Amino acid sequence: MANDDDARVQVLSTSLVHANNKTTQPPPPYGRIPLTPCDLRLLLVGTIQKGLLFRKPAAATTTTVAFVDSLKSSFSAALALFYPFAGRLSADEHPEDGTATIYIDCNDAGAPFAHASAAGVSVADILDPVYIPSDVILSFFPLNWLRNYHGFEHPLAAVQVTELSDGVFVGWTISHAVADGATIWKFVKSWSALCRGDYDHKLIGPNNSNCREKIILDLIPLFDNYVSSTAAFSRNWFIDEKHRLIKIPITKIKEFEGEGKIVFPQLKERVLHFSRRTLEDLKTRANAEADGKISSLQSLISHLWRAVIRNKNITLDPDSDQEEAAFVVQVGFRSRFVPEDYFGNAVITWPIVVKLTELSGGRDKGLGRVAAEVNKVVAGLTDEKLKGAVESWIENPKMPTLRGLVAGGMALSSSPRFDVYGNDFGWGKPVAVRNGPRNKFDG
Repeated sequence: MANDDDARVQVLSTSLVHANNKTTQPPPPYGRIPLTPCDLRLLLVGTIQKGLLFRKPAAATTTTVAFVDSLKSSFSAALALFYPFAGRLSADEHPEDGTATIYIDCNDAGAPFAHASAAGVSVADILDPVYIPSDVILSFFPLNWLRNYHGFEHPLAAVQVTELSDGVFVGWTISHAVADGATIWKFVKSWSALCRGDYDHKLIGPNNSNCREKIILDLIPLFDNYVSSTAAFSRNWFIDEKHRLIKIPITKIKEFEGEGKIVFPQLKERVLHFSRRTLEDLKTRANAEADGKISSLQSLISHLWRAVIRNKNITLDPDSDQEEAAFVVQVGFRSRFVPEDYFGNAVITWPIVVKLTELSGGRDKGLGRVAAEVNKVVAGLTDEKLKGAVESWIENPKMPTLRGLVAGGMALSSSPRFDVYGNDFGWGKPVAVRNGPRNKFDG
């Protein structure tokens, strides 16, 4: 990448992709899906932006143009299975009490698909620098700068495929008010399977029971209680009937209009890789110091949290040990309240609060103490406590910004359980995953 001009991305074409309705049931409109508390509380937060980097195979059997065409046609087929992504947000106002209910309108309004070129950028230009070339990565994503609530007027999902000199970057932006990481990575898994031909999407439909059963079991998400070809999918995992349709004060919705576009801080970004041996060592040390059952992830969280706090060189009050810091984790509802294949957001954020003196101390059992606190909080998140948090939100809806969700600390998103590197679109497995500019801040 010789200069900035070489890194410039040129958009070659943009089209609006609709669900391939000839290959699935039923035809549009599909009805509406009401947003749940887990969805609604993310309306002011940024979208989910992820992308996969692929090398062009040395012995590629198709041209890059043909590969992009295949990505586009299979994207349409995947939208037929995950059709809310091709819809828009809508709201029903209730004048009698000044509230509104927000839905996903599954109207197949379409999802943008852009084909772009960055001929001056190579795979090595993305992988080799110590710091991520953020300006370049930013140009690989569609629908930048929007918040989730913009889904009333803008698409809920969009894709940009960018040709590099020796590879391709497949980037997507999807509203976080519609789906969480588990749903989105299942969508990508389905899309990649359709693209590489593992499933004949021409056969997906009610008239081919064998293929349909295979697709349903392995690919499509679960929309709770499918009623008929035109009925909405309900969300029946709530505590009782009154919580099926959440009413938000209209004043809360009006507040969205004043938020505008997100302005991103100028941050340097790095990707850190931890070997299996390193994770094993951290886990062994944490368990030895905590005398408890600490997981590998809890050990890593504690290690990173302490490292960040120490690096910030916070000046502590020598006469007080009450100063605290928070680490926000996401707690999943899947397998607790909803099936594994549930479509939507099935997570809430939960803060782990630890005294700064514990985090900023030296190596002497500091990792174990912090890890023990992380373990204690996570283990204490019972079904009753989580249901209580949902009920509390329904009684007093709050629409936090990103800062409101993770105020005062660090946050953990995504999951090591996601099969990120198993998504082969036909050019082999990805060599890297990168995030868009959304939802980042100086922790």
